[in-house]
This record gives sequence, structure tokens and C-alpha cells, in this order.
Amino acid sequence: MNIIRCIGLLGLVFITSCQNIEEVKEPKNLLSKSEMKDLIYDMVLLDAAAVVNDEPLKELDVEMLEFLSKKYDLDSTDLKQNILYYNLKYSDNIEIYENAKDSIDKLKNAYDSISNARDSLRKLEKKRLDSIKKIDTISKNKTLQELKIKD
Repeated sequence: MNIIRCIGLLGLVFITSCQNIEEVKEPKNLLSKSEMKDLIYDMVLLDAAAVVNDEPLKELDVEMLEFLSKKYDLDSTDLKQNILYYNLKYSDNIEIYENAKDSIDKLKNAYDSISNARDSLRKLEKKRLDSIKKIDTISKNKTLQELKIKD
């Protein structure tokens, strides 16, 4: 009985493990690797913008698929076919995603340096304002002491 179960289970595994992977044909409007990297980059930025705060996107009435279709002059079918085509080309896909990740990292580093510069400027401004308050306090105390001496 256990042998029959094992054979049945093994047969089920073999049947479900067989896949019919169809080769995706090269789209008529094939994007270059560079354009595909830009597409992925734009998709990530739009997705991040929608997750962080989608109100500006709603106000501008921006739909991600429609925006990307217009920007890359593709209809939604061509866009999806390009994505499918490159997804099946493993080495090209890895290269595209690595390049997109590098571009995102550069943008993040630029944002971080701007953010750090702003923080430094805020600290300097706070220090300057604190110095002015300290000088004002010292001046008031001197004036009070001079008035007490005159009396």
C-alpha cells in the first residue's frame, strides 16, 4: 500500500513539474537594454511615489501604465511584451536590473547628500540664532547691572 502511495506521489510530482515554456517572440517595438533600464527605473520611481504619497499623482491624474506607454511610445501590449521578452532572457534581465539599481542608488546618494547639506544648514542657523539670543541676554543683564549701579 505504501509503495502505491509513493508511486502515485512520485507520478504527481513528475506530472506537475513538467512545464511547457513557450518562447516569447521578439516584440515589434523592442526596447533596447538602455531603454528597458530606463523603463524599470521609471516604474520603480512611480511605484515609490504612489506608495509614499499618491495625492500628487492623483491630482495630476497620472496612471503608471498610461504614462510609461506615452513616454516610451508603446501601447500597453508592446510594453508587456517587452517586459516578458526580457524576463525570459536571464542574463540581459540581470544586467538591466543591476543598471536600474545603480541609477536608483545614485539618485539616493544625491538625495542623501542634499538632505545632509540641509541638516547642516539648519544646525548652523539654529546655532546662529542661539548666539543672537545669548548676546541679547548678556546685553540685557549688563543694562540691568548698569542701572543698579547708577541707583
